[in-house]
Amino acid sequence: MSYSSLKIAHHVRESEERKATERKRQLLYLILQHLKDEGYFETAQYFTNEAHLSNQYQICDNIDLPTIVQEYESYYFLRFQKYPKICKKVVIEDTKKNSLKKNNQENEMRDTTKSRAITSQSDVQNENKVHLTKSLGKTTTNGNQKSPKHNSSLSDLDLVVLPLTSKGFINIHNNSNQNCLQDSIGDKLLKPLSGCSTYSSEWREFAEIISKEICVTDLNVHWNDIMGLEEAKRLLKEAVVYPTKYPELFSGVLAPWKGLLLYGPPGTGKTLLAKAVATECKTTFFNISASSIVSKWRGDSEKLVRVMFELARYHAPSTIFLDEIDALASHRDASGEHEGSRRLKAELLIQLDGLAHSDDRVFLLATSNLPWELDAAILRRLEKRILVDLPNIEAREAMIKHYLPPIVIERPALLCELDYELLATAGYSGSDIKLVCKETAMNAMRKAFSILENSESGENLPDMKLKTITTVDMETALAGTKPSASHLAPRYKKWQHEFGSS
Repeated sequence: MSYSSLKIAHHVRESEERKATERKRQLLYLILQHLKDEGYFETAQYFTNEAHLSNQYQICDNIDLPTIVQEYESYYFLRFQKYPKICKKVVIEDTKKNSLKKNNQENEMRDTTKSRAITSQSDVQNENKVHLTKSLGKTTTNGNQKSPKHNSSLSDLDLVVLPLTSKGFINIHNNSNQNCLQDSIGDKLLKPLSGCSTYSSEWREFAEIISKEICVTDLNVHWNDIMGLEEAKRLLKEAVVYPTKYPELFSGVLAPWKGLLLYGPPGTGKTLLAKAVATECKTTFFNISASSIVSKWRGDSEKLVRVMFELARYHAPSTIFLDEIDALASHRDASGEHEGSRRLKAELLIQLDGLAHSDDRVFLLATSNLPWELDAAILRRLEKRILVDLPNIEAREAMIKHYLPPIVIERPALLCELDYELLATAGYSGSDIKLVCKETAMNAMRKAFSILENSESGENLPDMKLKTITTVDMETALAGTKPSASHLAPRYKKWQHEFGSS
């Protein structure tokens, strides 16, 4: 064989090896992407570490592992007129079963003998430790010994022992890695989407869009954090909390409500109540807005609405939160309404009607600042309609005490001497009161800003004495900040009288 022939053969062999390596790498990334698509994120992380995969490559948009398997099955059927058998059940013969059973018994006997030997050896070691402790002058009480501060065996292996309590492991080191681990543990773990009946190749994109709107983090808003609104909190507990905790009490005529509308002036705490539901009710919380289910493509909006309710049933018990529902379900007889908007409302009504006549543990929570803009069919399906009105005098006084306590800031000292009962004026919403308190505190801090601008450094900032906030300062801020929703209160009262259901 000539030199040129050997060179060509060498290049062909190298080309085949490169193709095989490339094929292996593509297969690994296909498996990784398939694990992520199915929701096995922890398995995907272990697989990434073991296979030494990086973020340098990603799967193309039109390629996935199920599609490749499906195309292979189609090719196999066209060629051999039958579908391939990719997996088969492993059958263990009786002889193999007997041999395995015998080996297991022998291993159990060996392990028992070994464990007894280890137990006796550990007892001897414990006695030696007791004698060693006494010889070093250390005393013990009731046989309970404190472990040395530095364990040589653990320090050599670079291991960290975390004490276990009823709430889990205690974090004794404040580093970023463990903080991230705690955050990930605190998040909700959702079921893989592959188990949902609608999660097919056709609906995969819609299911992934809706799944991104599931709130998996703890919003840390509790019922006690909301001042006032006792009636709204009571009805939310009856609609969501109690049916989940005591399902045997809610059947027949006592079946839980399926839909609830919170309406009222802006800034009165409607969204805050929804956050408390997400925190306290322990249900899967879907935070849906108009951008989540409205698409520019024909027919996609209706499919998103359907997939949203299907996923809510799959992750039940669940709560669907529709903020500003009037943007999605206004009157259908409005002039100039687009066809796509009517189809979306029709699908929403169909899903809500099916929800009302089923035993699915799915609850719809909606809010609106313009309840008179809602369609009558939507109002019929929202069984409870609660007015979240402006806070009463007790709630306003509690809010001012919360935002402006006697000691606002310790260093530099910012103090308050206020007549809270006098300052709890009517007409202000919760957000208005927060804005007034912020403006009052900012007026007292402006002196610190002028001093800092004239000084070279802020070293004397903790020792700075700020002006004490008085009732006159708060009244000045109230005069400069007008209420934003007091003029709408009569209209909400009138609508409540006509359509309310609390």
